Amino acid sequence: MRIPLLVSCSCFASLLGCATAPPKAEVRSEAPLPPARVEKVREPLEVTPLELHFSGLRGAAKLAESVAVKNTGSEPVQVSDVRVVGPQAETFKIVNVPLLPVVLSASGSFSFSVGFEPAADADLGVHHARVRLLRTEDDDGPPCDLTGLVIKSREPADEPPLSQILDALGYDVDVGATALALPAGKAGDQVEVRTFQRAKPGNMGYYLIARFSAEEDAQFGYYVVENGQPAPRGMGTAGKAHNQTVNPELGGDSQGSFDLGEIPFGLYLKAGKRTLYSDEALNVAPAKAAARAYPLRSRGRTPVPDAFVVSFDADGDNDFQDYVFMLWNVKPAS
Repeated sequence: MRIPLLVSCSCFASLLGCATAPPKAEVRSEAPLPPARVEKVREPLEVTPLELHFSGLRGAAKLAESVAVKNTGSEPVQVSDVRVVGPQAETFKIVNVPLLPVVLSASGSFSFSVGFEPAADADLGVHHARVRLLRTEDDDGPPCDLTGLVIKSREPADEPPLSQILDALGYDVDVGATALALPAGKAGDQVEVRTFQRAKPGNMGYYLIARFSAEEDAQFGYYVVENGQPAPRGMGTAGKAHNQTVNPELGGDSQGSFDLGEIPFGLYLKAGKRTLYSDEALNVAPAKAAARAYPLRSRGRTPVPDAFVVSFDADGDNDFQDYVFMLWNVKPAS
């Protein structure tokens, strides 16, 4: 199971206001926002999704992701070509394209796939490109933006830093450094938040968006304080085979949203035999400050309302990218 990740931040605020609050403290399996496969219309074609995010070792092909194209108009539309363009176009490959040109009748559609195939000598870091749909030589359809994080190896010293991981996912957050190890103490956009609460009526979103950790089973969720002690409530699991990737696969019982009303909560992570909390007062030395929180910013440093990145350092090497979570519709607890 892959918990869907919203990739179009501009629609978040307006959609959130439409949510209906479920009963207090009930865990909900449905996400509070539309899934990641967001649609954008530039008449008369519609492309789903708007963005694809990949990560993987250079020299190794990544499983392709599907893109759908639909004619939303009332007249036939011809698509004459589908290609990848941009500074690192060679890193991506279009596959499973129907015979072109294709003429789409009203409500007609077709699909193709995009693979991530960095060369053995590809530059490390984030690669950018775009799928271009050509109707005529001078008339583009709506694009699908592509990002891919090229990784050297699975060794801990070769893992990508948190700054690159967030860049590959389409966000522009200053985490304090571009190096793998982050500086001690508060840095960059980091804010001192130990617990959160709901920002507006409706569900809160909770997603594991990246994981670059040891090969171990992990559980995660939120906790509330009861009788002075943290009471964990599980939200998801991640198996040891999905430990070096953005948008990792999750266990089938994982959930993407919950609603506690106005009750404050923190985050917890159980990685192997270790249990870590977002409130450092609950952690045992030397893993006291195991989590950092950053307000979410989209491309161009645009703030995303009521959204945060919370990243955990599970092994004490100060990389804070072992487990990276995103929270929607939250604010620091008062």
